[in-house]
Amino acid sequence: MAVIVLTSAAGSPGVTTTALGLALTWPRHVLLADCDRDPSQAVQAGYLRGMDHGGRGLVALAHLHREGVALAPELWRQTLPLVEQGDKQRRLLPGFTSAGSSRLFEHVWNALAEAFEALDDQGVDVLVDAGRISVTGLPLGLLTAADVVLVAVRSTLRSLAAARIHLVSLEDQLRSLPTPTPCALAVIGPGRPYSTAEIAAQFGLPAWVEQPWDPKTAGVLSDGEDEPRRFHSGAFMGRFRSEANALSERVSRLRMAVLEVAEPAR
Repeated sequence: MAVIVLTSAAGSPGVTTTALGLALTWPRHVLLADCDRDPSQAVQAGYLRGMDHGGRGLVALAHLHREGVALAPELWRQTLPLVEQGDKQRRLLPGFTSAGSSRLFEHVWNALAEAFEALDDQGVDVLVDAGRISVTGLPLGLLTAADVVLVAVRSTLRSLAAARIHLVSLEDQLRSLPTPTPCALAVIGPGRPYSTAEIAAQFGLPAWVEQPWDPKTAGVLSDGEDEPRRFHSGAFMGRFRSEANALSERVSRLRMAVLEVAEPAR
């Protein structure tokens, strides 16, 4: 089981589209959790074309938590299907529904993270769209549960300059955790103008995901545009599939290494 947090510094580098693309091609059962504290319901309004969440999502979980209900048994009931067919379950946990609703969640993040970890028993991985890194960083509950934090950047100077500013807060948070959590980059549109290798060297971080620049095809995921022929078997989603497999394997090796280190200490 893996919990992977995806975030960005500023602008629109494509963190939601990247998280959704990975979720649709993930090699295991997967939950995509919309934990953006600046709500936009981007997946529902875009790829899912306005699907009604029926009251499900983070706000419902906040109410349950306030009533003293354990979130782990309720989590799956608060999700929507990303796809209707296939041998893998791919679900969406809808996010906040109003501009101020994230403030109601300040005392719920830890319980939500524990519910994410509990999905291990069901063989489900979790991809968290955490939105932008704020001036106070990301919720510590999410970071504590994360196996890795991926920071999405474009290869433009504007995107990279913003990342340099906000990465400081995030890296300070990660260093404060009881167990070190790695941070890596997801480079969207390398070569416009900087290469992935140049960006990784500048930030001193590895690039674990790289997705070519293809805004027209990406519109299917971001805005619910009509799917072209063979969309799911084409090059765009094929690249996501390759990246999802590589990321899943990398996190699995990381978890095994952590367990091997922890075992002798018992």
